[in-house]
Amino acid sequence: MPVKQEALREILIVEQKDPSLRRRWFQSDYFDLFTWQDAAGAVTKFQLCYDVGRDERALAWSRSEGTYHDGIDTGDADGGHGQTPIFVSDGKFESGTVVPRFRLESATLPAELRDFVLAKMREHLLAQYRLKVGRKRVRREAWQQRPAKAKDAP
Repeated sequence: MPVKQEALREILIVEQKDPSLRRRWFQSDYFDLFTWQDAAGAVTKFQLCYDVGRDERALAWSRSEGTYHDGIDTGDADGGHGQTPIFVSDGKFESGTVVPRFRLESATLPAELRDFVLAKMREHLLAQYRLKVGRKRVRREAWQQRPAKAKDAP
C-alpha cells in the first residue's frame, strides 16, 4: 500500500523574536521545514526535519555553519528521568527517500525556497560522496612515481 503524501503547508502563526529575520514553518505528516529569512527574503538558515514522529532526523544549513545532518537524542536517561530531546550529529542523510518525497510535497512552496533547499541537499550529497571516495594522495601508475628522497640528503 503506497504511503499517503501531502503537500507542505505553511503554519502562519510563528513567533518572531528577531525583527531582522522572518521565521517560517512549513509542515506535513513527514516534514517540518523551518526557515529564517532576512529582510530581502534571502534564506539565512533552514532546518528540514524528516520522518517526524518516528525516527526524526534533520538536514540543516546556515550561512555561518554550512550544511550538516542531525538525529534526535530523545533525552531518555538510564535512571528513568527523561530530559529534553536534542539534535545530535547523525550520519547518513536518507536522500533516496527524502529528496523525491520533498520534491512532491514542496510543490506548493515558493519556487525559490523549494529550489534553494533542493540545491543545499545536492551540495550536501556531493560533499558526502567526496568524503567517501576522496583519496589521501593522487593515484599514479609506476612510471608516474617520483623517485624517493634520500633521508640523509642535505
